[in-house]
Amino acid sequence: MTRKRIIAGIDIGSSTTSTVITSVDEDDTLSIIGVAKSDSRGIRKGQIVDIEDATSSVVQSLEAAERMAGYQVNSAFVSVGGIHISSQNSHGVVAVAEPNREISDQDVLRVVEAAKAVSLASARRIIHVIPRYFTVDAQEGIKDPVGMTGVRLEVDTHLVSGGITSLKNLEKCMANVGLDVEGFVFSGLASAESVLTETEKELGVVLLDIGAGTTDIAIYVEGALSYSSVLPVGARNVTN
Repeated sequence: MTRKRIIAGIDIGSSTTSTVITSVDEDDTLSIIGVAKSDSRGIRKGQIVDIEDATSSVVQSLEAAERMAGYQVNSAFVSVGGIHISSQNSHGVVAVAEPNREISDQDVLRVVEAAKAVSLASARRIIHVIPRYFTVDAQEGIKDPVGMTGVRLEVDTHLVSGGITSLKNLEKCMANVGLDVEGFVFSGLASAESVLTETEKELGVVLLDIGAGTTDIAIYVEGALSYSSVLPVGARNVTN
């Protein structure tokens, strides 16, 4: 019998720290087997201000989720928010490598990598490189170019970056808990993937995820994420 893969996600919010543990079947079907949340401490406006308090919040949430799942987690994906998040759109160009000019997965990987070659401040790290659309020999608006024939492959991407200091604090918090960080996920993107339909994305939609201390913004144009940011205002401000 094939062993199921286990994937865990941790969201450290301004008011609540949540943990979800899922099992993945052979057909990539997700089943939630453990979920728990705890009150956040040491977090202000989506960023860690006290690592010890933040660690204790993660431990409380993680242990409760592990008890429900009956599984001990060794690594997790961690959501990222806070006003250190910023975005920009970038363009990449490569020549198709195959002699028969048929575009392969490797060509797509190369052109996306080329789009990452942007000028970023030394204190920032790219979190996501999300293709918006591809262009094959001046034919624009292509969603998936693999298998098409062409000489020149271009891509327009959306880059989401975060402050290295904030990301390292999250990594330190996870290390204190005994977890490896499998990857960071912008919390606004996670919200969009959870609640938006493909039709809504194609028509164009603005997603606002209003948390306790921050509001995540994700704007989709013609099915592609085109703008994302975080406002340092949340539900607590409204309540106050």
